[in-house]
Amino acid sequence: MASHKPRLARRIVFMLIFAGVIYGGVIGLNRFIGAKIRTDIAATPLPVVSVSVAKAVEQTWPIELRAVGSLRALQGTTLTAQSPGTVTGLHIESGQKVSRGQLLVQLNDNVVQARLANDQARLVNSRQRLERQRKLYARKVTSEGALQDAEAAYREARASVQADRAALANLQVRAPFDGHLGIRDVSLGQYVSPGTPVVNIQQWAPLRVQFQVPQRDLPSIAVGDRIALDVDGLPGKSFTGKVTALGAAVDTATRNIRVEGVVANPKTELRPGMFARVVVHLSRTRKIVAVPRTAISFNTYGEYIYVVEPASKGETAVQRIVKKIGRAHV
Repeated sequence: MASHKPRLARRIVFMLIFAGVIYGGVIGLNRFIGAKIRTDIAATPLPVVSVSVAKAVEQTWPIELRAVGSLRALQGTTLTAQSPGTVTGLHIESGQKVSRGQLLVQLNDNVVQARLANDQARLVNSRQRLERQRKLYARKVTSEGALQDAEAAYREARASVQADRAALANLQVRAPFDGHLGIRDVSLGQYVSPGTPVVNIQQWAPLRVQFQVPQRDLPSIAVGDRIALDVDGLPGKSFTGKVTALGAAVDTATRNIRVEGVVANPKTELRPGMFARVVVHLSRTRKIVAVPRTAISFNTYGEYIYVVEPASKGETAVQRIVKKIGRAHV
């Protein structure tokens, strides 16, 4: 039994040595292969990628404000009857273009016409009486009181005629300005009361555009700044005008201020009430460094851009963080 123990110990030692050699060989082989791979990768040139480059240049850009607004007529209102009466004359059609002072609707004026004729006759009589009293007073034949009574009667008759003529005017609906009519709301023979809508009239050329801008832009915008607008109903067309007025106060609810401009509408293509996209071209400009929009990328650290810089073997694109991105409009 004693002779077998040394041989068993030698076998165990031999096996341990053999296992260590095998394990060390495997580790050495793996390290050799890894080092060889790293050397080959380092020696392999990077693939060539085709890129487009653009030169960043300093430019002067106009500053613009963008907003949405509504078109309003320069002058527009709904015409109504001023006095009660029956429509006896209808001189308009819906959608008609009319001129200032043109008669649109006539109400029955028979009673007022008769009263006017009576008052005009009384006016003639009082004028003749006044002339006689003046002649008599000049010859000291009549009293000053009689002359004053004649003058008062004349003034009263003249005022009655003027009142009759005003009443006749109230029985007529006339166009207050040049414009286009909407759809009429009365018909012949219809009885109307004071305030009854007759027809809507709007002036289409030029038009007002009203919009709002934030209070921070108030120092930038001024009366006279150029504006341009477009509407959905007329794709591809732009209309120009200028800022004519700023609101007197900032709205406390929205902190915006109202702005009004006038826009030319020579072909009367625009209509009051249309929704419009407005661009205000401010009078001042600013210096910027312009690059294509596609040159700027974004990651978790913010916007960045690649800048081509000289290197030992040609040129290299280096990533640079963009601190501030501006726009041509605000």
